[in-house]
Amino acid sequence: MTNATIMVVDDHLATLAALVALLEAEFPACKLLAVEGAEQALSLFAGAEPHVVIMDIALPGMSGFEATRRIKATWPDTRVVMHSSYDMRVYRDGAAAAGASAFVRKGKVVTELVPVVASLLAAVPRI
Repeated sequence: MTNATIMVVDDHLATLAALVALLEAEFPACKLLAVEGAEQALSLFAGAEPHVVIMDIALPGMSGFEATRRIKATWPDTRVVMHSSYDMRVYRDGAAAAGASAFVRKGKVVTELVPVVASLLAAVPRI
């Protein structure tokens, strides 16, 4: 596995902490960045240039959809996995339209997020 950077963006601190802990355990060679909002993620992005972003859809201020569109417009090689508590078609369609590589429902992060992130990291060039 590469020493890639993964950014996790979620405004619920308990969810953010749980996602970071899960990813740290599964991908110990990766650097993890925990971010509480879309604006903060975008402001840190240029310096961090994460390879994979786990992006909540429902964020205060700028939505995860808009943040993903902006990320993909400037850093098209970045892989974004959008997640939400709700598995609604409008969210899946919105994630795809924004340029996300995948959508994972929050209730399934343990079973679905790790394999999705592993497959996205496998495509990252060796650093």
